[in-house]
Amino acid sequence: MKKLRERQVSLRTALTMCAAAGAITAVICLISTGWNTNEVGKKLREIDRLVSDKYVGELDADNVADYAAAGYITGLGDKWSSYIPAENYEAYRMSGEGKGCGIGVSVTSTETSIRVTLVYDDSPAAKAGIEKGDYILGTGDLTTEKDGSSAVISAISGKEGTDVTVTVKKADGSAKELTMQRAVVTQKMAWSKMLNDKIGYIRIENFHDGCADQFKAALQSLTDSGAQSLVIDVRHNGGGRVKEMSAALDPLLGEGTIMTLRMKNGSETVYTSDADRIDLPIAVLIDDQSISAAEFFAAALQEYDRATLVGTHTTGKGRAQRTYQLSDGSAVNLSVEEYFTPKGKSLADVGIAPDIEVKLTDEQTQNFFFLTPETDPQLQKAIETVG
Repeated sequence: MKKLRERQVSLRTALTMCAAAGAITAVICLISTGWNTNEVGKKLREIDRLVSDKYVGELDADNVADYAAAGYITGLGDKWSSYIPAENYEAYRMSGEGKGCGIGVSVTSTETSIRVTLVYDDSPAAKAGIEKGDYILGTGDLTTEKDGSSAVISAISGKEGTDVTVTVKKADGSAKELTMQRAVVTQKMAWSKMLNDKIGYIRIENFHDGCADQFKAALQSLTDSGAQSLVIDVRHNGGGRVKEMSAALDPLLGEGTIMTLRMKNGSETVYTSDADRIDLPIAVLIDDQSISAAEFFAAALQEYDRATLVGTHTTGKGRAQRTYQLSDGSAVNLSVEEYFTPKGKSLADVGIAPDIEVKLTDEQTQNFFFLTPETDPQLQKAIETVG
């Protein structure tokens, strides 16, 4: 049996059932009657009888049920479907809604280090003086060096209104202890800046709920500032809601189809744009971490000849998921629709190729979130393209 995959759903839930190769052992089958897949029911009932009769250890039924559910979803062979344990569901749900409960930062991490990549507006972190590039060294008695980054990230998350003290290392090497009150924060999903007096830049972090409004506000800010061309960056964007992606595309496209989703029974949902659009040259930055809605965002602009794509080949995701909460509070995020570009193409295992390929070095990739316009060759090429 394949090893269960890791599925990152939020900072707090980086541990979603990823370590159980033989985990189809299951107590959930105790209540199973009328299995739709007889082979599954038969095997799990047989294993459960053996465990009940022979196993000499102590049985944690809830733990076994979690791993059995994770094993079932892994057994589908669909890398986009996943199982979400009950204790992780709320954080997962909030993340999809563009929110989270904590101090309000995005980070990149290794086993023993955490570095801030983004600080959300009006968040506890912003008010405490945490900045992009700061290293989080620990919280309370936990340190990244001694306890690992996952333990520290998990401890920083917590109940709204409670205090947390975080030790950070600033750019000058000084360490500071900052006490904050955890809060429900809105993610910073889209933001903009002028690269020079003519070219505007929009970064889209994800397409969670609220992204389209943030994108349109960013776009308006740039046009108000006199932008004559745009660079839109969806690199390292893991996707999100189709409706948010479609709403963000609407002001960039003329009238037409944006995306078509097709369910198992053949029913289709078609997202469209109206005739109103801005008329500016556009370059879109993509890479192998542009996934799902991010690559469809780029694909639509490419197929309508509205943008030049710069960067590297995207992932190639061709299925949309819906999340179904189970009776015990856990959930299944299941692929239930195939989706297609405006021209009816599936991107599954194919992705989209850039019009202009520009690769980053390994060092540049490792430091992606800290590249500047001067040190980012992909962004430099995009500026050259629209300038």
